[in-house]
Amino acid sequence: MILDSHKLAAASGEPGDRVQFTEYIQKNVALYQFRNGIPLTTAAAANFHSRRLELAAIGDYDIALSCPEMCYDAVAYFVFYLLLTRIGCNLFARLTAQLIEIGSSGVEPRNFEFTTAMPGVQCTFWSFRLCIDLLLLFLTVAFVFFPQNPYSVNILLAGYDNETGPSLYYIDYIATLHKVDKGAFGYGSYFFLSMMDRHYHSNMTVEEAIDLVDKCIMEIRSRLVVAPPNFVIKIVDKDGAREYAWRESVKDAAVPSA
Repeated sequence: MILDSHKLAAASGEPGDRVQFTEYIQKNVALYQFRNGIPLTTAAAANFHSRRLELAAIGDYDIALSCPEMCYDAVAYFVFYLLLTRIGCNLFARLTAQLIEIGSSGVEPRNFEFTTAMPGVQCTFWSFRLCIDLLLLFLTVAFVFFPQNPYSVNILLAGYDNETGPSLYYIDYIATLHKVDKGAFGYGSYFFLSMMDRHYHSNMTVEEAIDLVDKCIMEIRSRLVVAPPNFVIKIVDKDGAREYAWRESVKDAAVPSA
């Protein structure tokens, strides 16, 4: 995925987590540049990736304090809570009015009393509504302040900065962050990394890098049972992030015209 003009992110993991997390990062990187007028550096973007993965995995009330966007979530959940309370209480009033057949008696639904499951205990509509309000408020606080499930996502983040040049960062699903020269994830990484260890060297040209990638792809196709049929090669350098080429073994069949 292209994060901005000079950053690329390659992600592996569960499909839902992968799509949701990478799109979330992409939009926040663009939001930072829109608010501040300058883009994030590659190192800052890598730390943002790692921090978000960490916050999704830990259970800490400091999440709300360290993440400004959580305040927006809190407002949204509170508005949802108010709407749900209003709708839920109106529906409850109508339902109970029908159940105890007071709709035609002129008695106001909110003034009736009904017997609970406990002998000798009666409950008014307002006390029942208070219980519903407290329950919804608890769920709202739980959604806002308690962390969600950890993202099962591994990231390789590549970027180019005018001051520091190209850089590559390895970020796994438990928020481990390392700056590396080469990296890979998944079953194919065992073949990729061994091939790169043998042929990689610093200051490679684009042609040498593409030749090494082609060797890795051939190794995957010949040795990995579940190898994907098609590969896309993307490059990020001083000229920006862009798609360079495809390596296809299976192409989409042409759809005959009617």
